[in-house]
Amino acid sequence: MLATSEIAKLKREIATLGEIVGRPRPALTPAEKRSLKSEIERCILELDELRSKLSG
Repeated sequence: MLATSEIAKLKREIATLGEIVGRPRPALTPAEKRSLKSEIERCILELDELRSKLSG
């Protein structure tokens, strides 16, 4: 199923992002942190919309 493979890719990308954010150097600037937080929040909202579509 195509959706299943896309979820697997998304999980891998999230793991990669977690590794990048967790690195001690180079540290993210406050502006970069705000931007990253904003983008993560946008992704969460989009995933929530998809979850709602599956529920309804």
